[in-house]
Amino acid sequence: MGTAILKGLLTKTKNGSTPSVEYTAWVRSRTSLERLHNALDDDRNQVNCVGGGDVVESIRPADIVILGVPPGELNDVFGTVGLADALRGKVIVSLLAGVSYQQLATVLQADTKVDSDYHVLRVIPSIGAKINDSVTLIAETVNAGQEQQKVVTWMFEQLGQLHWLPESLMDTATAAGAACNALTMVAVDAIVDASVAEGMPRWAAMKLAAASLRSSSGLLLTGGMSPESLKESMSVPKGITINSVLELERGHARSTISDAVRHAIQYARKMA
Repeated sequence: MGTAILKGLLTKTKNGSTPSVEYTAWVRSRTSLERLHNALDDDRNQVNCVGGGDVVESIRPADIVILGVPPGELNDVFGTVGLADALRGKVIVSLLAGVSYQQLATVLQADTKVDSDYHVLRVIPSIGAKINDSVTLIAETVNAGQEQQKVVTWMFEQLGQLHWLPESLMDTATAAGAACNALTMVAVDAIVDASVAEGMPRWAAMKLAAASLRSSSGLLLTGGMSPESLKESMSVPKGITINSVLELERGHARSTISDAVRHAIQYARKMA
């Protein structure tokens, strides 16, 4: 996700939409560093990429630090001597799914042994950040000042749309968004395979499926339609749409999807 955010911000910088910013990306291994270089491609000279080495020294000059480590590695990363102290006074953006502000604050204060002065925001972008079309969740907070919140809001507005939510709903929304992306891609993949099996070129089937998905999403977002009204408007007597929906329902698709989403939400609540 960190790479997607970098790519999105660098695109805005190249287009002149954002002021010049110095970026440093710290990763834990040489293998991760090679992947980062490959992902950044022509933009790699715009980022100071660091593989391994002293993470404390890498973040010390920063004004904003984005934490993108796997949630299960949180305690390991903050076991680094001096890391919590180096973060003091900075804007800390946590991308850690399933990790609440309180959990992060506990880790920070456990290292410093004193009441700390951290400006922490929980932010969950989507992979669409890479093309400046992220659906980003931000937790409402009293743990960062107004100025710090404005800076982070501006940053992620460059990458797409923002949705502010109570902290208590972040895990649910994170899992629902992730499940929606995953399940939609499974559906698109199945539609493309079926179309190819019936004689359609794969590239054409992919473009048609993706464009249809975008069109339907637009009707839900700005066209004033609901899933029910959209289905009803397309379901003429003896039509293709209603027959395809009824065939899908034979496999209990609706309840299976609901079960998968609820499982994802319950899993997110147990991640940290």
